Amino acid sequence: MDLVVGSAMLAAMYALVAFAWIIMFRTTGILNLATGTHMAIGAYIFDTLSTRWDLPWIVAVAGWLGTTLAIAWLTQYGLFRKLAGQPEFVLVVATIGLASLLRGLTSMTWGTGSRVMKEPFTDQLFQLPGGATITSNGIMTIIVAVIVFAAAGWFFSVTKSGTEMRVASENPILAAQSGIHIDRVYVIGWWMTITAASLAGILYAYNTALSPGIGDALGLRGIAPALVGGLDSVKGVFVGAVIVAAAEVLGVKLLGGGLQDVTAWIVILVVLLIRPNGLFGSARVERV
Repeated sequence: MDLVVGSAMLAAMYALVAFAWIIMFRTTGILNLATGTHMAIGAYIFDTLSTRWDLPWIVAVAGWLGTTLAIAWLTQYGLFRKLAGQPEFVLVVATIGLASLLRGLTSMTWGTGSRVMKEPFTDQLFQLPGGATITSNGIMTIIVAVIVFAAAGWFFSVTKSGTEMRVASENPILAAQSGIHIDRVYVIGWWMTITAASLAGILYAYNTALSPGIGDALGLRGIAPALVGGLDSVKGVFVGAVIVAAAEVLGVKLLGGGLQDVTAWIVILVVLLIRPNGLFGSARVERV
């Protein structure tokens, strides 16, 4: 039972990080290598508002969302709009530069030490059937992940913006000629990416501690569920997260903690050998 609970908590965390990877790829067609840095800076912004400034939670959340929107707007208009039309490789390299810039800003603004975030409620330990235990923060992590994906499913299946994001990813020029405001779509994509990554960083900090490096390992490992489920498939994220998390927890149980990362990449290799586009990914057709 402990393995199931551990897998569920890890899968929820992975799902949020993988969602950040997928939204950026679904919107722009590029891999955002700044995902881990977005986890850290978003968590620090929320910590400043909720813990350091001690604002009411509703005000802190509104301020956090507004700040991440501002970062998304600056990212698109200050950097990636100027790189429009460049090869995907250039855009990926730009995300590496963005990650370095944000990491430097995070260290200069908040320092390099660890800190404890003020929690919205007292963390408690709950006994589950079978002798397993779970904390309040663990339950909150799972609930937040479910809410995010329910909202994402609604957004992409019902809203006009959700459809425009997919169209913009597949053919930006045609999308612009069809009247779609490409920059607005990209800002929404960056905002959703930064928000999802920030949520993962906040929840991870609640379960451990807040430090500039919280996204270094988790941010990169979060691409594993995205690749397993399919880089353009929102519904595949949860499946990929469950598979990778279960494999990691089982691998650590049987083989030791040193093989946690190895287990995740073995799962990726096996899935990609069978289905190169992931379990739910769409095959991209290149026309020449």
